[in-house]
Amino acid sequence: MKKLLMDLQLFAGGHNVTVLKDANMTTASASSTSDVQAAATVTLTLTPASGYEVADVQVLSGGVTVHQDDDTVSFAMGSSDVVIYVTSQKNNEYRISENCYVSVNGTGATIRRNLKEIRGANGELLRVDCTPTALTISADVIAELEKAGVIEKYHAAWKGTPTPSA
Repeated sequence: MKKLLMDLQLFAGGHNVTVLKDANMTTASASSTSDVQAAATVTLTLTPASGYEVADVQVLSGGVTVHQDDDTVSFAMGSSDVVIYVTSQKNNEYRISENCYVSVNGTGATIRRNLKEIRGANGELLRVDCTPTALTISADVIAELEKAGVIEKYHAAWKGTPTPSA
């Protein structure tokens, strides 16, 4: 007589995936949302509104780890329902460390430092505050200013960790 080994979890009912989003995310959805079996790969579609980028992808419940490989965002389904919350942020806000003048195709603009030193009663530096500045200049100019150390992205866009190799 032959023995047959079966993983009964494969026959158990699947679980739900819920993706919530803030107001500046055009799309935040999952490739599968109901009866998702454990270990199934679920792909997320995350599309921020124009002028925004993904700020964070938080797993509120379900204990999964969201991975990002190039433009693919996904996770392996666990053994419980998953709830994910996606937030956005403006994609053009920067810290500016020094004043400078920028000219692009004959049109010039002065970019002003937006860092403010906060000092204590004895003159010691307590902290540096920043009110981010939205820059609407070409990506090439932004890249050069970043390279020169004049500007820095106020908040980096979310990047998930790559999927571990098998």
